[in-house]
Amino acid sequence: MKIDNTNHLRRIDDHHSMGPRIAMVDDVSLYSKSLLGGFKHLGLESVLYGPITSPPSKPQAIMETMGPEGLHVWNQNLFPLQILRRAMRDRPIVVHVQFEFYGIHSYGPLYVSIGVPILLFLLWLLRVKRLVTLHSVLPTKSRELKIIRDTSPSGKRVPVALLRVFLILSYKLIALGSSAIIVHADIFKKRLVEHYRIESSKIIVVPHGVDLFSRTDMSTIRPTEPEEATVLYFGVISPRKGLENLLSAFSILTKHRTNCSLLLAGTSPPYYQGYEAKVRKFAAELGVDSQVRFIGSVNNDLAHQLFTRAMFIVLPYSYDVSASGALSWALGHGLPVIVSENDYFKEEMSDYRFGLMVPPSDPVALANAMELMISRSDLRSKFSDSANKAGASRSWSIVAEATLGVYRGLLKA
Repeated sequence: MKIDNTNHLRRIDDHHSMGPRIAMVDDVSLYSKSLLGGFKHLGLESVLYGPITSPPSKPQAIMETMGPEGLHVWNQNLFPLQILRRAMRDRPIVVHVQFEFYGIHSYGPLYVSIGVPILLFLLWLLRVKRLVTLHSVLPTKSRELKIIRDTSPSGKRVPVALLRVFLILSYKLIALGSSAIIVHADIFKKRLVEHYRIESSKIIVVPHGVDLFSRTDMSTIRPTEPEEATVLYFGVISPRKGLENLLSAFSILTKHRTNCSLLLAGTSPPYYQGYEAKVRKFAAELGVDSQVRFIGSVNNDLAHQLFTRAMFIVLPYSYDVSASGALSWALGHGLPVIVSENDYFKEEMSDYRFGLMVPPSDPVALANAMELMISRSDLRSKFSDSANKAGASRSWSIVAEATLGVYRGLLKA
């Protein structure tokens, strides 16, 4: 999806007048760090209201270190009051809250999320403009919600009807308490409107940013011959990522193509403790454990090496509730992708066709797609060019400028 600058992005000739009065609320995530870096590139000073210590429910290995733009402000039990107290001191004119129910942009276990509407209400009392980026938007349909519940860390015993009520109340309260909402794709805006009856005019689509890799000619360092095929998965090791499907497909592929390997880069968060061991056991049962390498936690330097080494990346997600950070990494490196055929990835490929889509949970289709990607260097080259173009269209500087346009729209309203 391309950024539409005509509706909400304004010229920012006088953005210095806003000064350092933009406060972002988040954990120390790569997303916020990159967005703040984009603001700095534009000359806009801003501050991160970060945690005193990251909630223990998060995978600490993937969290970023606090930079000079960050302040240790909150913990998971008292964050609404702690952020309010800091905002009363700093008097920001916009507070930008990053949020998802669980994951990097959460504030602790699921029950802690009730603090987000409370925070928004307290900031409303200060007459502060409140922007919320929803990094995930869950559906309310029973079949889809049951799948999400059954692969979620803390919801397996919760009836689907009760979970639906919780989600409806949560999203509606967040919408009520915010001045505007950002989502990363049109499909998530549509979901908020149709599933949660949130006013369309309040929702703005700004794509996930892309960190562009410095080397543009990837062909000189990426293997191109089929016998050197390295397949990459990058992201959280969790039940909703479709890893069993990927391993099953890889076992089909290796029956006739032995000189290939699968790299699984990432770790399981604490609430999925034991899941990685199950995945390892499944790989052994399929007889592919010698060709599958579990990389574990990955820092930025190692991530660049993995994306440079890989022939393509596979993102076999079981369902779509959020934008894919791994996809942004792939676009930044011009790496072809194979993804699940869901609404989010369909939208992402509507402007630039940078890979193949296969039905989720279909190992035969996925194996065939991997074989096609390995055997067709011309196809990989075409997808790589499209990935580079897609990445350039949503660099962090462009996304930061679009976000700044949203801020200015809020202040003008």
